[in-house]
Amino acid sequence: MSVSIPHVPVVDQVDALLASAIAQGASDIHLQTCKQGLRVRLRIDGMLYDQQTIPVELMHQVVARIKVLANIDIAQQRIPQDGKFQLPFEDRTIDIRVSTFPSLFGQNIALRILDQDKEVVTIEHLGMSPELQEQFKTIITQPQGLFLVTGPTGSGKTTTLYAALLHINSPEKNIITLEDPIEYYVQGLTQGHIHPEAGFTFEKGMRHMLRQDPDIIMIGEIRDAQTASIVMQAAMTGHLVLSTLHTNDAPTAVMRLMDIGVEPFLLTASLSGVLAQRLARTLCSCKRARAVTQQEADFLQQHGHTFKTLYEPVGCDACMQIGYKGRTGIFQLLPITDAMRAALSTSQELDYIRAQAHGIGMQSLLQDGLYKVAQGIISLQDLLRVIP
Repeated sequence: MSVSIPHVPVVDQVDALLASAIAQGASDIHLQTCKQGLRVRLRIDGMLYDQQTIPVELMHQVVARIKVLANIDIAQQRIPQDGKFQLPFEDRTIDIRVSTFPSLFGQNIALRILDQDKEVVTIEHLGMSPELQEQFKTIITQPQGLFLVTGPTGSGKTTTLYAALLHINSPEKNIITLEDPIEYYVQGLTQGHIHPEAGFTFEKGMRHMLRQDPDIIMIGEIRDAQTASIVMQAAMTGHLVLSTLHTNDAPTAVMRLMDIGVEPFLLTASLSGVLAQRLARTLCSCKRARAVTQQEADFLQQHGHTFKTLYEPVGCDACMQIGYKGRTGIFQLLPITDAMRAALSTSQELDYIRAQAHGIGMQSLLQDGLYKVAQGIISLQDLLRVIP
């Protein structure tokens, strides 16, 4: 992609940059002001890739153009600012969220690309094993309870929640979501968009959505004790509630809820399951097999695997010479069974809860990832990148 031809008008350069990023499936565009010019990077499948640098003489014009598009004050350059705009692309409209950040050589800009018209991924295409799929479906088809998806930012939590909503959506159910931002549009759902500037917060939205006679509620994220309390009450009064947290694994999510003030008896009464996840890059079809090294064999044996062949990325035109194309999920499901409820009532120590979880058959994220490594779906190198 070329964005640095001096005689091309800045408006056209910005349009070309945006179009190229969307066409390549980028989720974010990073523009970093440097001494040498404006560094351009695209985040594709979770990784940042350098593009051609925009020269110094055009750097501030490009930044100003994006701020104008996002309705951000171009005269103010000393404080971080936020904005958004919509961009027509082919036969759909793309939402772009813009964040500026002052730095040594000017203003850095991060653009998040949101395509609400993209199709919701089904449960069958998330990357779960058949056994995990059945467990997952059993939990989310219960008439009430709280189901959590946990993981770091960018691990695909919202995609998993929407796959769940797609599976349980029917004309007999009133499903309401509360999000910031809305990442997918699904026909038949009432989707609420948080707007703090107007006073529409998660807490206010939760209280009012419960007056809408919902059967199923999806909350973008449990952020504090107040939101957690309302979510727990909803789950205990006949609603199925789906939401997310930011923790490293499923047992830690349970501890996180108790840390922010949720009583253990409320957890045992309302929590139905926790799914932890990561996203690893899928190997392109150009992958090649190689023998396992001794160091790798020792590592695999420590974790109960003895396969002798690994697959590694190569690179071709189909994957833009990267060697990877798309991503798949790595999962850890903790169903809250009677045994787990007894464990939560007995102790609130993480090591004890984790041991009890493994005792009822919960696998680690690493184990799920290693099965995908053995099948040649992902590389061992990329697995260890997302699960160190």
